[in-house]
Formats: sequence, structure tokens, C-alpha cells
Amino acid sequence: MENLKKTGHIQIPFGTLELVLLTDGYFTLEALQPILAPNIPAQLVERELDRLSLARKIYQAPIIIMLVKHQDRYILIDTGEGHYDTENAGNLKISLLLAGINPNQITDIIITHAHRDHIGGILNSEGSPNYPNATYYIAKPEFEFWMSENPDFSQSKNPEIGRTSLDLIKNTLQAIEPKLQLFDPGDQLFSCIDTELAPGHTPGHIIYTVKSGDKTITNLVDLIHSPLLLSQPHWGTQWDINFEQAVDIRIKILERCHKEGTLVIASHMPWPGIGFIGKLRGRQQWEWVPKSFI
Repeated sequence: MENLKKTGHIQIPFGTLELVLLTDGYFTLEALQPILAPNIPAQLVERELDRLSLARKIYQAPIIIMLVKHQDRYILIDTGEGHYDTENAGNLKISLLLAGINPNQITDIIITHAHRDHIGGILNSEGSPNYPNATYYIAKPEFEFWMSENPDFSQSKNPEIGRTSLDLIKNTLQAIEPKLQLFDPGDQLFSCIDTELAPGHTPGHIIYTVKSGDKTITNLVDLIHSPLLLSQPHWGTQWDINFEQAVDIRIKILERCHKEGTLVIASHMPWPGIGFIGKLRGRQQWEWVPKSFI
């Protein structure tokens, strides 16, 4: 599916701020199940994929990163795959350069959670920082979970998935620890970014809302990975460390965003990943409503 973008950006004026949506590329799975919709009968999943005009076999998802320009700060939120996947991803630095931003200009990096496709671009293949002038920020419960002696994956549908990246995550967080600041979920960062705990995917997974005057946009990050999880939020993913908690928080936040008409972005929705949470008429099913760009 070569129409997925490997590099690119969209610049969005946003009150006194400027938002830049950047693509790191995309990741591919040979099959959607069992990573998404584990334990759901294949016929039900195929029927829903057909209804949503999504591929039955190969699952591909963008990796979308937000940058916030605020006064003299360049605030990058997550860093993509980096050198861990150079076939279809790891292109964030190129997208930044195409947007006229040098990686050395990045002053701050917020880590929404510590999965590889969100922290893989922090260090290069030699272990040196890709953004040498940045200070890093991560929620306390996220840091404490991954740095604990025995992180608990027992509430996952596939505990081994969580364990496979433990060394990578610990090594990355240890490497940046001298420049790493911990925050409490709910804290406001840089006077324009509100953080909110949305646990389940990981214990310290945050979503965040960028504000400027009367403008707001909420990044749902990994609350959803596909339009499939909007129409069937209880189907969940094996990536969720606490599966049932992730289902509960997904339903709660999606309903809130729908009722409030919130403009949202999500890290793995169809590029550029910005839109609204709609609901099918006569059904208790949400749907993705892309925002139009001219």
C-alpha cells in the first residue's frame, strides 16, 4: 500500500501557537488479528473491516507526531521508530527538515508513553541523542512502571509483547535520565499543553490537549489504533498492558469527545490523523470524521 506517506508535514496556525503534524512513516503487520481484536471471531472482524472499507489482511498504520511551536520553544511530542524500523518508518528527522526545522532546534520532547514507535527516535544507532538540545518529560507512573524491577503484564492479552521491548525502553530512559523531568498526569506543561492520564495501553499513557485562546485540540495518542477501534472499542489490542482498563478508558474518552465535539488527533489514524469522533445514526458506534484541509 504505497500511498501511505513516509515523509511529510502539515503546518496549522493555532492562535498564538503553530502546530506541525509530521509523519515518521508507517508500520505494517501481516495480519490485523490477533494484535487487534484478539479473541474476536474472524468472521465478525472481516465483516466490520468490509463495512469500514479497511483491508482484511495486511494492517498498516501511520506514525504521526505533533510539534508545538510556542514562543521560542520547539516542543516535539514523541519521536517515532528511529533506527529500529528504517524500511517504512524512522523518517521524523527528514519530515522536520522538510518543515524547515533542524533537529538541533528542538528544545523539549514530551514522551506520551514508552512504546518503541514513540521513543525509538530519541537515540541514534550509536546511542547518541538525535535531538541534543532537548529536555525530556514523561509521566511519573510511566517512568516508574518501565523502570521497576518486574513490570506487570499479567492483565495483557499477550504478556510477551510487552516484555519484548523492556531492554530497549530501560536503556533509552536511562540514557536520557540526566535530562529527564517527571510530571504528574494532569499537570500543564509550557502553559499551553494539558496532560491527562489515559491508562490501560500503558500505566502512564497520557493524552494531551493543546490550548491557545479559545482553540483546543486533543491528541488521543494510542487510545485508538484504527477506525476499527472506534466502531468496536471493546475489541481492544494485545498492545494494551491492561486490556480491560484500556477498553473502559477508550469508551469513556471517545464518548466525551463525541459529546463535546472535540477536535482530535490520534497517532495511528489515517494521515494526517486529525478529525472528530462521530456516531452512526441509530447505533451506539463511533466513527472517524476526518477534518477537511484546503
